[in-house]
Amino acid sequence: ARSVACTSAGGSAIGVDSYYHGVKTDIVGNVVNDIGPAGCTYVQGIYVSTSGSIKNNLVYRVGAVGIHLWHDATDVVITNNTVTSSNFGMVVGGGDFYYTTAGANNVYVANNIIYDNKYGISEQGKTGTANKYVNNLVFQNPTYNISLRNGLKDTGTISSNPLFKAYSKTAATPDFHLTSSSPAIGRGTATNAYPTDLDGKPRNASTGYDIGAYQH
Repeated sequence: ARSVACTSAGGSAIGVDSYYHGVKTDIVGNVVNDIGPAGCTYVQGIYVSTSGSIKNNLVYRVGAVGIHLWHDATDVVITNNTVTSSNFGMVVGGGDFYYTTAGANNVYVANNIIYDNKYGISEQGKTGTANKYVNNLVFQNPTYNISLRNGLKDTGTISSNPLFKAYSKTAATPDFHLTSSSPAIGRGTATNAYPTDLDGKPRNASTGYDIGAYQH
């Protein structure tokens, strides 16, 4: 999907829209890659404008934003995703509203790897004061790693290379599993973590909760 026209009509690999009053939608266990022309600001990877959850997804090489909350998005749990090689890793925000002007609030962002994008995690548009950013690995996003609003502070953030098994911005099939020396191992939180990883491997207290889509 890299050769689609870059127009303001926009597009996404997975789009969850609140225009018809959808709520509580879950996006779990997907691989989204090579979406939209490079640098095209209108084509997203996972685009959500409702409440719900985004968990255990692997997203890479997206023209605009890997995981994008907009319109009426609020009350969203975003955990254990891996997002790389895109323009923005993650945008949390509200704007161009359909039915509400409250903005993105009560958004819980934890255990995500946001690595090697131009921008890391960004709050934009209208956002609330109850958003939380916990135990994310955010690294090598050169413009900025995290940019929050309303005086919010991230906690437990890891700023180091995730040490994937075979990372590449251009290879057909990069390997985003964690090596045994990855700083993401055992550094996640159990809160809102999906019980298995993208491969179906259990996440539990005895092995420790890893950050990202894959449990080591």
